Amino acid sequence: MYRIGSIVLMLALAGSAHALAATSKDAVQMGGAKPVSEQIREVELALAGEKYSEVSLADKSAVQASLNQIRTQMGDHERVEQLSPPAQVAIFNEQEKINTILTRAHADSRLVCRREKTVGSNMTSNNCMTVAQRRKAQDAARKNMMEGNRSQLKPLD
Repeated sequence: MYRIGSIVLMLALAGSAHALAATSKDAVQMGGAKPVSEQIREVELALAGEKYSEVSLADKSAVQASLNQIRTQMGDHERVEQLSPPAQVAIFNEQEKINTILTRAHADSRLVCRREKTVGSNMTSNNCMTVAQRRKAQDAARKNMMEGNRSQLKPLD
């Protein structure tokens, strides 16, 4: 029974890693054929670079905490397969946290450019923003619209 659980866990690890790789081709992911120490180094380098510029401080702290947990669980071992099944499960859970944060951050850090006409002009210009910047600008515009509508409403006497 214990052996079947281990096999199911390994298949789940392989399946989730494949599914995440298919959804975000360029995102850095944990869980693969590389040694864990190399994967940790890749994640740390990616977080320090421009690729994940939209990662919040809280998310960076969460990723770093998960990386530290993985380091502790790994000890002197190079690969996850060398560990006991409970340790493998703990590492898998930490990898999933990291993958979730990095996948979301990668999507938010993607640069999107639009050709837009300036109001009062026929000339177009390129307007490039990350997905997160565009979302923040839309939220700010929506908030300004709501505040503008409130100031124009007169109270009933």
